[in-house]
Amino acid sequence: MSVIASKNKANWNAYAEKYSRYEHSEQKMSHIAENPANAFDPVAWEVLHKYVPGLKGKKVCVPSSGDNHAVYAFAMMGACVTSCDISENQLANAERAAKQYGWDKNINFICADTMLLNGIKDDEYDFVYTSNGVHVWIDDLSGMYRSIYRVMKPGGMYMMYEIHPFQRPFGYDGTFKKSYEATGPFDNEDCVTFGWRVMDIMNAVFHSGLVVRHMEEILPKKNYEWPFWFTHSEILDGAAASREEVDRRWEGHKMALLPEMLVVAAQKLNHL
Repeated sequence: MSVIASKNKANWNAYAEKYSRYEHSEQKMSHIAENPANAFDPVAWEVLHKYVPGLKGKKVCVPSSGDNHAVYAFAMMGACVTSCDISENQLANAERAAKQYGWDKNINFICADTMLLNGIKDDEYDFVYTSNGVHVWIDDLSGMYRSIYRVMKPGGMYMMYEIHPFQRPFGYDGTFKKSYEATGPFDNEDCVTFGWRVMDIMNAVFHSGLVVRHMEEILPKKNYEWPFWFTHSEILDGAAASREEVDRRWEGHKMALLPEMLVVAAQKLNHL
């Protein structure tokens, strides 16, 4: 494990309890329990069903599983899911939440660095999925995608749902923070992050051997639960705004003109 990954691991272990109180709240969990589609953006859900139409009995790996919302959804859909994360505390909280709903029977929680996927067998998974906010923590994109390719079965699919790199130069309030060309590392007291460009991510995908089948860019939508000017930490601390304030500030929100999320579906061919 790299020095950067070790620092981020410690940060997430320290942050995990606060994160879990929000992401594994009754409101969040019951929403997923009602319908697994609620764990996904509607566009991502459509792409998922187009390229991975049936998950019952399939083996699925979710590296950097974080809140594990997608993991829970896949388990509900009948998949045998491996949830991988660098933080033991994140995994423990996710497993505890899964047990409350009986989803843990279909989930194996493994502490593993996404850039290595240590302990995960080669050619094992029908589908690998990474959700939003993964790439910002990755210091070796090539290693990440080599590992993803390695654990996939020939013919298997990979899908990412990720914050669009066009959003990274800006703060939550839309103010300009950095050049698009500046990719990091951005080191602070607690963690190290990166602002990878579209070409950085996609070249890592291409060079791994995966063949891209589809891509979607998703524009921002008005979100009353998470007003756009609040940071993640502020939301976890209970920050909120009225619908009227969200409506008013949305009208002048320049970031609404840029894509917010990126969806990519790629495949490991049976033969190179």
